[in-house]
Amino acid sequence: MSQTSKLLPLLALLACGKSAAPTADSAGSPSAATTFDEAAARQQIIAADSAFVRAITSKNVDSLMIYYDPSVVSLGKTVVSGTTDLRRSYTEVVKNPPSNVNFQSGGVSFSNDHSMAWDYGTVTQTATVNGKPVRSSGTYLNVWKNVGGQWKIVAEIST
Repeated sequence: MSQTSKLLPLLALLACGKSAAPTADSAGSPSAATTFDEAAARQQIIAADSAFVRAITSKNVDSLMIYYDPSVVSLGKTVVSGTTDLRRSYTEVVKNPPSNVNFQSGGVSFSNDHSMAWDYGTVTQTATVNGKPVRSSGTYLNVWKNVGGQWKIVAEIST
């Protein structure tokens, strides 16, 4: 079959003014009339990362949980699934929260349909171990889902 004959069905479809079938990235996405402000979404996600750090250091588990989707999976030293188990985990963490937390964003990226985003970076912090401050550093990756205009973490990994 020639290249021209392969294109004829597509050209006929375009000539009729009908849109192509939705793809995984376009199904359920906003119409072309709705524009996605990537810079504003990037700012929201980085601001959420900062608020998350403040919530941990101030021992406020309720303020942490607003950033999570109920189906969240959190990978660290153990695997934690769902907000009930994650709340339990963070309740233990805030009993001895880290201090001097500093995170450096490496970037925020978005899926083609803007329903998902991921951000990553590095983090340094001080923890109290056996009464002594211990400085540590690591990396993080958060996967976010746009739920009704709000970004919720569906997966996170920290090392």
